[in-house]
Amino acid sequence: MGNGITIKDVARVSGVSLATVSRVINGTDMVSDKTKEKVMDAVKKLGYNPNSAARALVSQKTNAIGIVVHNLHDPFFYDLIKGFETGAQHTKYNVIFCSVLGANIQSKEKYLRYLTNGVVDAVILYGSYLTDESVIQYLKIRNSLKYVMIENDVKDFNCNKLLIDNMGGAQSAIEYLLGKGHRNIAHICGNPNKKVTIDRLNGYINGMRQNGLEIHDGYIGHSSTDYRSGYERMKEMLGLQTPPSAVFCSDDAIASYAVRAALDKGLRIPEDISVIGFDNQTILPDNYRGPQITSVSQPLYQIGYDSIDLLSRQLEGQEDKPFTEKIYKTRIIEKDTVAGPK
Repeated sequence: MGNGITIKDVARVSGVSLATVSRVINGTDMVSDKTKEKVMDAVKKLGYNPNSAARALVSQKTNAIGIVVHNLHDPFFYDLIKGFETGAQHTKYNVIFCSVLGANIQSKEKYLRYLTNGVVDAVILYGSYLTDESVIQYLKIRNSLKYVMIENDVKDFNCNKLLIDNMGGAQSAIEYLLGKGHRNIAHICGNPNKKVTIDRLNGYINGMRQNGLEIHDGYIGHSSTDYRSGYERMKEMLGLQTPPSAVFCSDDAIASYAVRAALDKGLRIPEDISVIGFDNQTILPDNYRGPQITSVSQPLYQIGYDSIDLLSRQLEGQEDKPFTEKIYKTRIIEKDTVAGPK
């Protein structure tokens, strides 16, 4: 309650019953617009603030959506989080963020148990870790809640899925480099525990093969779970007998370290070697000061916004389909790290 004001005071000032005030506060459709107006005028006049926890017990709704992501502090999530927050501002739903460090399954399961225990009305799970099987199994048995899975396509789990065309985006990067005149194109992979890493690697391979380009020995560099390993992979590629004229990196964080390795070796970018990344990150890690990285852009802001909008419509009974699957296309954002080969 706020300032000692109770629901009884609201009923007295508005001249209606306690039950009617409760219906108005909990958003039911069983009250006329005129009565709603009288009650809300009393609420504003008295400064009444209904207890959300008590209201949830009555309505069985919390008007909250839980969002589970990996490493919320990672600059990669800037646009995605902005999309979540903007989407929430356009609905009546609040958002609760839960940040999981790395691929910590225990932490993720702990958050999901907490959120699905009456804390939220719906859950958004972001990430494509291959080790998420136990988490997915837990979600399957929670049929009472709505879910959105972003970037994880589990074939036998019918739920809302918002996915990026990672293979197509990677292939477009190869075709873009080919269009600039490159034929010796290498690839530095991302985190091996992520499905997006596999998809982007396959997109690279498909792009090379379909365009008749040879993948030389050493042209696929497998990085660790740390994007900083892009530095060592680039150094190795620059030492090959036939070094690449261009390198496609699985994400912009890796690309930023590949650029640093080339610059530390005394090479010019893009005059001596070209680099293209994936994600079009707004902020790059570790105070990156190199040239702006040409990248494959995925619409993270739009995905964040759409996920909230979709769940809101489903929770309000405004969506006919039981679940939605959508694949978002990518596009090349030209910046400063790609040019034709020497």
